[in-house]
Amino acid sequence: MNALFAPFTPDASGGPLAGVVVRPGVADDLPAIADLAAQRECGDLADRLAVHGRRFADERQRLFVAEHDDAIVGYAWASWLTPVADGGRRAPDGWYLSGIVLAPALRRRGIGRRLTEARVAWVLGHDDHIYYVVSASNGPSRTLHAELGFREISTDFVVPGVVFTNADGILCQLDKRPDADVIDLARRR
Repeated sequence: MNALFAPFTPDASGGPLAGVVVRPGVADDLPAIADLAAQRECGDLADRLAVHGRRFADERQRLFVAEHDDAIVGYAWASWLTPVADGGRRAPDGWYLSGIVLAPALRRRGIGRRLTEARVAWVLGHDDHIYYVVSASNGPSRTLHAELGFREISTDFVVPGVVFTNADGILCQLDKRPDADVIDLARRR
C-alpha cells in the first residue's frame, strides 16, 4: 500500500467534518499548502513552496483549499494539460484534476469530496469536460470519482509526468452532459 494514499476503508469515516470551507486558493495560502506537501512527501519546505508558487503563477493551474478553524487542512489543483503535444499518447487536452493533499488526521472526513466537487464545478463552468487519471489500485479515489459521475474511458494512454507503479493507470472523464455508457475498465482485466 502506498503511504501517500489513505487506506480504502469506506466504513471507517468519522463522518463529514462540520465547518470546513472550500474556496479558490490565494497567494497567502501557499506557505500552508507547502507545509502540508512537505509533511506528506517528507520534503523540504522551501522546495515545496517554490513548486507551488510556480504552479500558482501559471494561468493553466487553479488551486483550491479547504479551511477549518482558520487553518488550511487540505488542497488540490485543477490543471489545463496538453498531453499529446507534451509527449504523451491518447489523452485529450483539457482540465485535469490532480491529487488531494489533506492533513492526515482529517482524512476520510469528506474534505476530499468537497475539494473535488469544488474543482469539478469550477471546471464545468469553463469547459464541457474534465479528466483525471488514477491507479486501478486507488480504491478511495476511484469510488469518490465514480460517485461524482466520472466514467473510466481508457487504460491505453500516457500523460507526461504521471507514472503508475504497476502500469495500471485509468483515464477518466466527466462531461457537463453525461450521455455515454459507464464502462468499468478495471473489471475487464
